[in-house]
Amino acid sequence: MRMSLFDVWTTVNNWIYAVWMSVMHWDWLNDHLRALLNPLYYTPMGEFLRTSTWAWPVFESLHFTGMSLLAGTIVMFDLRLLGFARAVPVRAMHRLIPFGIAGFLVNMSTGICFICATPDQYLFNASFRWKVIFITIAGLNVLFFYTRVFRRLEAFTAEHHAPPLAARFVGGISLASWVGVMTAGRLLTFFRP
Repeated sequence: MRMSLFDVWTTVNNWIYAVWMSVMHWDWLNDHLRALLNPLYYTPMGEFLRTSTWAWPVFESLHFTGMSLLAGTIVMFDLRLLGFARAVPVRAMHRLIPFGIAGFLVNMSTGICFICATPDQYLFNASFRWKVIFITIAGLNVLFFYTRVFRRLEAFTAEHHAPPLAARFVGGISLASWVGVMTAGRLLTFFRP
């Protein structure tokens, strides 16, 4: 039986909707998260962010700066892995990764502070859960890259050719994951519980 393009689109759309709804309504997770609300809410950092006039805007600015560092370096490296900017050596592009790591650490630190300030706005937010899922995928992808692909990529010195297929695969997953993280992060305010 042949499926039309519309049937494929409908099937994929229904599957995405089903996954989205299941992430929104993880009752078993919600029950466990409720126990975290008070301890997080009454942390000194949470209290500071809620009561200070300038703390939240400063932390938001730091979070944005961290995301800029992360996205700027990781996206460039991912695009290089996908075969763009072939005149730039992969090793030279890889030297930027520490800036991306610094950006991620800034984002993780400020993100934890935001969660402490208003845990209910994050822990029960479907968009936040998607953000965590995308960060997890990106983290597993990095683990796979450095344990399986990086050695082969270091041996790859041809500047004007596309990197090996495994490296391009990792670059594509990384790029999609970080776009997902940024999109879910932006949608946090639209899906507040």
